[in-house]
Amino acid sequence: MYNAGLFGRALRNTPPGSPEQGRIIQSQREYLQQRDACGNDTICIMRVMKTRHQELIALNARLQVDLPDAEIARFVGNAYVKPIGETNGAKNTQYINLTDRILGAFEQYPPAHVKFADGSTFFWGFRQGNGSVRSIAITDGRGQIQLVGAVDDLPEIHDDMNHGDHRLKSGRIALFVRNSVALQRYLPAVRAWTWADLLGFNVSCNKDAQWQSRCAAVQQYRLPITAYDLHCEARAGQKVLAERCPLPIPASSGRVSLENFRQ
Repeated sequence: MYNAGLFGRALRNTPPGSPEQGRIIQSQREYLQQRDACGNDTICIMRVMKTRHQELIALNARLQVDLPDAEIARFVGNAYVKPIGETNGAKNTQYINLTDRILGAFEQYPPAHVKFADGSTFFWGFRQGNGSVRSIAITDGRGQIQLVGAVDDLPEIHDDMNHGDHRLKSGRIALFVRNSVALQRYLPAVRAWTWADLLGFNVSCNKDAQWQSRCAAVQQYRLPITAYDLHCEARAGQKVLAERCPLPIPASSGRVSLENFRQ
């Protein structure tokens, strides 16, 4: 990976605006100044770049954030979900273990993620060979899972954003949360991630007028989000269904930048 990519990964592994991120940004500035001071001396440029490359590899090894898969399994427990496309009236439904569904779509290492200023971390991944099957998970500043999500069949809309009703042609976003407070807190991040996903990630909303228009347009789309309280009381002796306790989707409070979500 080039130095710019390693630098970007280090930024994603530190909270925005934190002293540590500030030090990383300053060290990158110093590296660029040293590289530019080499002028046309290729040997000097390669030496400075190699040194920075080694520094960034060591830094990312120290900052690396792993998916909390054991915590996800404990959070979900032994809950099951219906496959996408199934309705409540379907007969002979083969329920899917929710832990398997969530972890089965985190097949990249290290996982794509962003750490927010409050210490929360938003993870996302997809199933190899079937990128339409995605998963998300969010931890709070103490590392406790607050939310997991099964995301299926979201389209990439690119520049095809001229639908007057702003309805997606497909897609499901099923959120399984610790409680309604967690849903209220993290819903803006889920919405921002979904809008970034629709644009193919790596968006630059402030780059130029075209990007500003695209980012504004995508946020007009109504998102197919459902939410469920994963820890509400279940009936003894019955299969625990993750969708047994639906929650209303609250009005959005606060905004999260789409530019946070890069992969």
